[in-house]
Amino acid sequence: MRITICGGGNAAHTLAGLLAADPANQVRVYTAFEEEAIRWQRGMAEGGIVVTSRHGQIISRPELISSDPGQAIPQAELVLLATPAFAHQPVLEKIAPHLGKGSLIGAMPARSCFDLCARQALGEKFSQMTIFGMQTLPWACRIVQYGREVTVLGTKASVALSVLPARRQAEVVETIARLIGAPVSLTPNFLSLTLAGTGQLIHPGVMYGLFHTWDGRPFKSPPLFYQGIDNATAKILQGLSDEVQRIRTHLEERFPGLDLSDVQPLIRWLWLSYRDDIADCSSLQSSFVSNRSYAGLYAPVQPVDGGFAPDFNARYLSEDVPFGLAATRGVAELCGLETPVIDQVILWAQEKLGKEYLRRGRLDGRDVLETRAPQRYGFTTIQSLIDLYQSVS
Repeated sequence: MRITICGGGNAAHTLAGLLAADPANQVRVYTAFEEEAIRWQRGMAEGGIVVTSRHGQIISRPELISSDPGQAIPQAELVLLATPAFAHQPVLEKIAPHLGKGSLIGAMPARSCFDLCARQALGEKFSQMTIFGMQTLPWACRIVQYGREVTVLGTKASVALSVLPARRQAEVVETIARLIGAPVSLTPNFLSLTLAGTGQLIHPGVMYGLFHTWDGRPFKSPPLFYQGIDNATAKILQGLSDEVQRIRTHLEERFPGLDLSDVQPLIRWLWLSYRDDIADCSSLQSSFVSNRSYAGLYAPVQPVDGGFAPDFNARYLSEDVPFGLAATRGVAELCGLETPVIDQVILWAQEKLGKEYLRRGRLDGRDVLETRAPQRYGFTTIQSLIDLYQSVS
C-alpha cells in the first residue's frame, strides 16, 4: 500500500517505523518543516528507524522523507495525519492539490470536529475522499532519538474510529487494524468521536489538578503526570466525564436513533483501553496511577532557575482545550446545557494560554475562531449540526 505519514512527532515516528517494516507498504513521510526533514534524513543515514517495545525491536526505513508535499503526497492511497490538531487544517490545505481522487485520509488522533475541519480545508475535494479519525493514538509512545528511535510504552486494547462516507466503514476499519496491528472499533459518527475524545478530559483535567494552585516556586524535579493524580484531581476528571455523559443523554433523548453509545464514562474507557495494564481498577484515581502504560510519564515542564516550572503552552492545554474541550463545550452550548466543571477548567486554561474562548458564560470570546467548536464553522443550533450528521450517515 502506498502510504504517506504527515508529521514529525512521537506518533509519526512510530507509524513510520511500524508501517515501513512491512514490505507490502511503500511509506513516505511529509513534514512541513525542512529542518525536521533534514533531522529525519540524518537518522535514516544511521540505519533507519528503531521502534522498541516490550515485544522487542523493529528496524525499518521509509523510502522518502520530504518537506515538499509535491514529492511526498502524489499517488498515496493512504494519508495519515500524525500531527497536533492545530496543524490539521494547514497540512490538509498544503497537500490538497496533490491528493488523488479516492484517497483515504485519516487523523491519528482526530481530536474534536476533525470532519468539519477537513470539509473546510479540502473544499471541493472533500466529497472525493474517504475521511476517518481515530479517538486516540493506538500507543503511548515517546521519541528516544529524533529520526532514529522511538519507544512504544503500551498499546491500547482497542481504538475507536469513525469514517465518512459510511459505505466504506468496514473496509477502512479492516485496513487500519491490519496496518497498526491493534484492534479497531467503529464509532458510528464523528459527533460521537468528538464527545468521546478522552484526551480533552484527561490532559486539561490533570494539568488543572496539578497546577491550578501552583505558587510559582520551581519544582526540584518534574512531577509525575498520571501517577501524580490525587483525589482532588480525580474528582475534577470525574466531573468532566459526568458532564459529557449529560450531553450524551440529552442528545440521545432529543434525537432518537442518534447513536452515541461509544461516548463512555472515563473510567470505563480506561478499563477498555488498558485492561491488561491496570493493576487496581477500584477507582478512577487508582486506574490511572496503577496503569503501567502511564508509569514514569512526567508532566510537561520547562527548566527555570532553581528547577522546573509548568509548561502551560504544552499541547495538554494548547491542543486539548481549543481542539477538544472547547468543541465539547460548544456542543453543550448548542444544546442549552450548563457545564460548570468544563467551564472551570477552560477558564483557568485560557488564562494560562493568554486566550479567550469563554466570555460571560458563552463560547464567543475573541479567540473562538482558533478552536474547533462547531460555532467556528457557522453552527448556531444543535438541529443544524445533527442534520449534517444525519445527511452523511
